[in-house]
Amino acid sequence: MEYVGEIITSEEAERRGQVYDRQGATYLFDLDYVEDVYTVDAAHYGNISHFVNHSCNPNLQVYNVFIENLDERLPRIAFFATRSIRIGEELTFDYNMQVDPVNAESTKMDSNFGIAGGLAGSPKKRMRIECKCGTESCRKYLF
Repeated sequence: MEYVGEIITSEEAERRGQVYDRQGATYLFDLDYVEDVYTVDAAHYGNISHFVNHSCNPNLQVYNVFIENLDERLPRIAFFATRSIRIGEELTFDYNMQVDPVNAESTKMDSNFGIAGGLAGSPKKRMRIECKCGTESCRKYLF
């Protein structure tokens, strides 16, 4: 699955993030593979991928993919299954994704996924948000 939406500057994402936080829903995903210049905003021009939730034990991993574009500032965001997924199982990824040391280049991006409560578009404004994923390995906080 690909996370799609409107590509905006990080400055615009910061502005929109403040508005989205007040509304209680944010669909911003930083494209910070090499530098924090652009963000994908799926609020108005997204697809089903913006409904994928967080889990501390996710079944999806986020990767940067380069198709028809070699500009490292503009990777496409793709979700790939990390294991077999049962019929009816919720699709999840870790909003606080850790880098895979074996494959560091393809997972270099920290998801910095915007969620309601002040995280939108800016890793510098992270705050502790209680995790409610309910898995046995839950870290209790998203960030």
